[in-house]
Amino acid sequence: MSIRKRAAAAYRPRVGEPVLDTRTGRTGIYMDTIGGEHYLRPPEGGCEWTARPEHVTPAAPAGGGAATEREPQGVISSHP
Repeated sequence: MSIRKRAAAAYRPRVGEPVLDTRTGRTGIYMDTIGGEHYLRPPEGGCEWTARPEHVTPAAPAGGGAATEREPQGVISSHP
């Protein structure tokens, strides 16, 4: 006899919500789901990309020191 574990309910973001694409490590704004793929766009604007629902999680709160934040180009970090 085998015991099947039910899959956890997939996270369902709201339109305009910041989310994390765990496959790429990018933070994006959730736009829509079409054909089973979530459409995300960069927070500062730009080209959308798609992510599978299982790779999308809530983004860390702003100012939380998320690992996905990057220094702007040309800025020298004071961190060792």
